[in-house]
Amino acid sequence: MIGLFAAISSCNNIAKKEPVTDVEVARTFLRGILDNKFTEAEAYLLNDETNRQYFERFQQQYDAQDKAKLEKNKASEIIVNDISYITDTVCIFNYSNSYSRDVKTKLKLVRINSKWLVDLKYTFSGNL
Repeated sequence: MIGLFAAISSCNNIAKKEPVTDVEVARTFLRGILDNKFTEAEAYLLNDETNRQYFERFQQQYDAQDKAKLEKNKASEIIVNDISYITDTVCIFNYSNSYSRDVKTKLKLVRINSKWLVDLKYTFSGNL
């Protein structure tokens, strides 16, 4: 009985695997947004003033959406349309979600100090 309790307790203490690759970071970031877990998503945001402003504005717009649409987004899957490597430290992740398949969005990821981060400036301006 004690062994069973210890086994169950240890399963609850398993940490989530930290995303490492560009694709893992993109998916984790997007899943956080779709699940309305902006604090978790923000951990993968390139931390500069412009990105913070875009992220805050996007969060406000997201929060203002109809509850039914938010639930459909939460239940949706991320669809990878294309992945383009501009350099070995810059990746463009083109995606949709299963709720809005026709809406294709490009997310720029940059590798800084061996860590992939999301740069929203490209998503909103289109400039590399």
